[in-house]
Amino acid sequence: MRYVIKLSYDGTDFCGWQHQPNGNSVQDALENAIERLFGERARAVGSGRTDAGVHALAQVAHFDCEKVLPFERVVGGLNAYLPRTVRVSEARATTDGFDARKSAKRKTYMYLMYRGAPLPVFNDRALCVGNAFDTDAANTALNAVVGTHDFATFKAAGSNAKTSVRTVYDAHVEDDGAIIKFFITADGFLYNMVRIIAAQTLKIARGERVDLAALIAAADRTRAKDTAPACALYLYGVEY
Repeated sequence: MRYVIKLSYDGTDFCGWQHQPNGNSVQDALENAIERLFGERARAVGSGRTDAGVHALAQVAHFDCEKVLPFERVVGGLNAYLPRTVRVSEARATTDGFDARKSAKRKTYMYLMYRGAPLPVFNDRALCVGNAFDTDAANTALNAVVGTHDFATFKAAGSNAKTSVRTVYDAHVEDDGAIIKFFITADGFLYNMVRIIAAQTLKIARGERVDLAALIAAADRTRAKDTAPACALYLYGVEY
């Protein structure tokens, strides 16, 4: 049976989603839990490979096992064997043709910031931006990101993507006066793309003159060298 699960995790102490030789990835933790619950080894395929320190509110993954278990037992059983920093919230069956990564149509990431002085409760969870943050300027600038573009400027070294062309469906900032959330939805993202765009958006919100349209047109990574910290980034949702 091919199972599909939705899970969330605190990425602080993980080296990212993808398997690493040291075994300290979310994928490793999940596959170990699957083996203990089902009594068989299975590869867990996630919708996206979140980097070290990046969190997820709604990661989606699939895996194949011979044993058939009630879905409520899958949720409870996996959570019993997972570390407390990883939680499964849903489980269901799907067809063999479903692939958590390849079948995804849209993904949304959230970059979480807050105003004022640094607060310990937000350590490794959100970025303190002080009080100088112009939300209107940020939202106006982000209009340039929406659409189908070559995002090579916002692609970090080490990417193995065949093309840097992506379609961004939405990019905006929500601000309640204390908590600031930058959302971006696209058909896919390049390596560190969200964090690089977040860094440029933060510059704009602080009054720096940054032309996102010009940066996109340049298709030159050296024109946007800054990358926002991983600790404030969340995989927020996946659509199929």
